Amino acid sequence: MIRINDIYQNAMCKIEQDQKCKPTCVTCVGATGPTGPTGPAGPTTVAVGLTTTSTPGSQAVVTNVGDDTNAIFDFAIPAGATGPTGPTGPTGPQGLQGIAGVTGATGASGATGATGPTGPSGATGATGPTGPSVTPTLTIGTVTTGPAAASITGTSPNFFLNLTIPAGATGPTGASGATGATGPTGPSGATGATGPTGPSGATGATGPTGASGATGATGPTGPSGATGATGPTGPSGATGATGPTGPSGATGPTGPTGPTGP
Repeated sequence: MIRINDIYQNAMCKIEQDQKCKPTCVTCVGATGPTGPTGPAGPTTVAVGLTTTSTPGSQAVVTNVGDDTNAIFDFAIPAGATGPTGPTGPTGPQGLQGIAGVTGATGASGATGATGPTGPSGATGATGPTGPSVTPTLTIGTVTTGPAAASITGTSPNFFLNLTIPAGATGPTGASGATGATGPTGPSGATGATGPTGPSGATGATGPTGASGATGATGPTGPSGATGATGPTGPSGATGATGPTGPSGATGPTGPTGPTGP
């Protein structure tokens, strides 16, 4: 978390150091006068310049666009992160009155009058003691939600920084609830009367069958191709195994006895 008060204190310390480094120059006219009393502390003005809204999650930045005496602070305040969608709350009470608007820009300076003639330079008087240093303090005042804005209230050296920070974007819409049960089906209405059947259209006549086309003439037989050469005789196959001997046939009847020879 960035402490804006620390940033302001660092800037004011630098301003104070720069002022101590400036030489003191006193010019008098006439005789040398006595040493004057210690002067009051010089005024320090602090004003708010531009206030812008930066990207959510980035760091707040405070920049002094004025000078060492009149500080003008520009504020870059990050927008809040988008929060989840919360339930709709009840209507709140009337809000407080808004903070005062930013101080308007300083009007243009009037024309410088003509410079009078320079008188004779008197002797340089003794340097008076350095007045007390006044270090302004900047404390966080009110912090509200709304369009980005900042203002400074209080009196020197105690100032209060009031901030208005924009609220985060509205979160996404929550998931839809479960679908309720389907209600009972209502009774079916009465069936209306069937309308009369329209007449059938007439069947169109069948067209005549077209004549068959003439058979084309048979083309001439082409010449026979030359007889190819006889291929070489393949090797003889291996002799197959001898099959088993078949069963003996039945003995035939004995023939008639021939005649006895002489």
